[in-house]
Amino acid sequence: MSKVSLLLVDDDRHVLRSMAEWLRESGFDVWEATGRSEAIRQLERHVPDLVLCDVRLEDGDGFDVLGHCRQNYPNVSVILITGYGTVETGVEAVRAGAFDLLTKPLIDEELMMSINRALSQKKVIEENKNLKAQLDLRYGMDNIVGQDRRMRRVFDMIDSIADARATVLITGENGTGKSMIARAIHRRSNR
Repeated sequence: MSKVSLLLVDDDRHVLRSMAEWLRESGFDVWEATGRSEAIRQLERHVPDLVLCDVRLEDGDGFDVLGHCRQNYPNVSVILITGYGTVETGVEAVRAGAFDLLTKPLIDEELMMSINRALSQKKVIEENKNLKAQLDLRYGMDNIVGQDRRMRRVFDMIDSIADARATVLITGENGTGKSMIARAIHRRSNR
């Protein structure tokens, strides 16, 4: 299994170097960037599993990097780091989509717990997507065959019914596919 990759962004080269060294010793692949522009260039070269980014950077801020990740790499979690932690900054970070906001000076255990939580959440999300895809293959409309206009009407009804909050009664003779239709409606609905 490959190492977990991190992009570490901080304009303080001493902090960047010591944190990168500690993270490498902890078993991570670490790429470094000293600012917003360099971070975006790094992201274009290779997409990490996780981004650790200081809020205050010389050529922008961590929220710019967070926004870029959310827009272009939605599967990459971002942990923001700040030396000036306020409640307002925390609320802004969460609203912007940061996984966490940590305050300097960083405590090794706190940082490692946040990294592990972010990676665990990413794994659960990926497993959930895989399970949904498997369910769609098994119970979605892919297993209902038919191209004539009557079947097309059934497919259209399934799509429109799936969004409705009403109870649905499916009737028909044995062997006509009622349970397949019910599963397809259930898979397509948010209920």
